[in-house]
Amino acid sequence: MVLLGNDDSPEDITIEILSRLPVKSLIRLRCVCKSWYALIKDPNFISMHLKNDVNTRLIVLYAKEDDTEEHSHPKEYFCLFPDETLEDLSLQDLSTQEPVLGSFKGLYCGIVFIEGLNNRITLWNIATRESITLPKYRAIIPQYTRVFGTKIGFGLDPKTKDYKVVLILTLWDEKRDSSCAFSLVAVYTLRTNSWKNLKPIDYTMRLSSERTYFDGAFYWLLKLENDNDSYVILSFNMADEKFQEIQGPCILESSLDVTLGIYYQSLSLLILDNVDHCFKIWVMRKKNWIKQLTVGPFIGIFQPLLFWKKGAFFVESNSSQLLLYEPGTGELRDFELECCWFSVYIYTESLIPLKGGDGVFDFDIPWHVLGVHQTE
Repeated sequence: MVLLGNDDSPEDITIEILSRLPVKSLIRLRCVCKSWYALIKDPNFISMHLKNDVNTRLIVLYAKEDDTEEHSHPKEYFCLFPDETLEDLSLQDLSTQEPVLGSFKGLYCGIVFIEGLNNRITLWNIATRESITLPKYRAIIPQYTRVFGTKIGFGLDPKTKDYKVVLILTLWDEKRDSSCAFSLVAVYTLRTNSWKNLKPIDYTMRLSSERTYFDGAFYWLLKLENDNDSYVILSFNMADEKFQEIQGPCILESSLDVTLGIYYQSLSLLILDNVDHCFKIWVMRKKNWIKQLTVGPFIGIFQPLLFWKKGAFFVESNSSQLLLYEPGTGELRDFELECCWFSVYIYTESLIPLKGGDGVFDFDIPWHVLGVHQTE
């Protein structure tokens, strides 16, 4: 389908208007006529809608104690920044060992416990309420070893325009009672709905929860198991399916609190120095780390959380308050959340369809399906 010409015809103008509407409205408009139904499902229109959606928002998930019921679990709530609330989202109490592990353009990837199936990797499109459960990956585990760590990356292959999930299985040697010197790797592609094995990677490491997708690759911040417990960054290129180790800046050590993310379209680290209580932003430019900014000191900060827009970033205080550093004022804004815990995630709507897997279905959104995202 040709979407736009150069003559600004009424049809072109209509398409342009539709491409700027929220997903919820477009889903309703698919019922207007066959041509609109075909248009809204067209890959070119979906791509156009993504480019026009500049309203990247922040989801804050938080839990509050239920005062009405004794010995009850905390109740979970969503709110959107800068909007008020995310309407009609119910939460499932699903068992999980890991929060969401990656996201890209409105698709989110995580591990969910499904009754009778054990832990399964699942993709969600929150805006369209579509999800798929990936086929099981059956790893061949060497004798006298077991899997004791699972890490996942998710993103777009820029060459094939296909979505991929990379799975890293860290093994434990039961004879030596220590971790193995290698990890198993497999890649899932959405288009073929299948897994394939890659060459094991020769790492003995502990991957942290810090990870992000950027510019065709997925990145993990990890600690090497050595005398210094030092940090490095491991990247996986979605196109050539190869790993690369990236050394961090010289000051990067395990005693620092670090967040990995995207700052002004560059791979960056947000570091809280517990000695001078200042935040330091290090940016990767032409394969070199440059200290971009130092702000502070700020007393009473527990950890950095994530980069936001226009140089702002979120942090958590020692009293579990969500704070936003705004460079315009140089101050920390308190969101005044009264809760027992919270998490923050980037949220972008998309029409990207999910096909294949073990089925597509309408779902209630569990708390752990949200994740990291490339920010502006």
